Amino acid sequence: MKFQQVQRDFVAYLRSPEQHEKPLDIEQERLDVYRELLFNNVSGFISSAFPVLKSLYSEQTWQQRLQPFFAGYRCENPFFLSIAQSFLEFLQHQYQLQPDDPVFMLELAHYEWLELELATRKAEAGLPIRDLKQQALQLSDLASVQAYQYPVHKICLEFQPTETEASFLLIHRNSDDEVKFIALNQLTTLLLQVLAQQPGLTLAELVSQLSPYVPQLDPCQLLPGAEQILADFAEKGIVQAFQAG
Repeated sequence: MKFQQVQRDFVAYLRSPEQHEKPLDIEQERLDVYRELLFNNVSGFISSAFPVLKSLYSEQTWQQRLQPFFAGYRCENPFFLSIAQSFLEFLQHQYQLQPDDPVFMLELAHYEWLELELATRKAEAGLPIRDLKQQALQLSDLASVQAYQYPVHKICLEFQPTETEASFLLIHRNSDDEVKFIALNQLTTLLLQVLAQQPGLTLAELVSQLSPYVPQLDPCQLLPGAEQILADFAEKGIVQAFQAG
């Protein structure tokens, strides 16, 4: 048997011993040690990336949730963030929710992954705004506007909602490299989403793009409110002067 095939059989057994034959000439005790080391390594990365989600399960149940991912995961990138992203994609596309999984599981996992992604995201420093009324604007590369069906930013062992409660959040990395969130109302969310989707708009153009979403408000009413909102976010470095890519 070719050495590469031996390696594949060995790793396949370590991933899911119940589905593969034990490799010949290797003591069971040694195999168990190898498997525990590999599983604990992957498990440690995932548990660090999703601490709130992990806290909602007993240790045994959490390990059971990780086992299908461990069995099928193919590590093509050794970076911590890559493992976390692969686990999120596994939950979103392959994992079958169990009756005792929280209804907000996927949203919470996405929120925790986004916090990690923003904490490690590489981005050029943005340009400050000199004239909010005249300059083209953009959302910081270190900010993300999200809408969730559940209040993921509040979830903990003591608070696990079972009913939907729409939550609009701006998650961003500040000048101290700390990832923070700001709870938004629906109008502010729309404003920032339009800016995120169409960077380079001026204040007047932004209000013009926003108007169809809020037909009950006259553009003349929207303008001062939008200006105040954007000024506040500009002060925090979340809204910046547009830089053509």
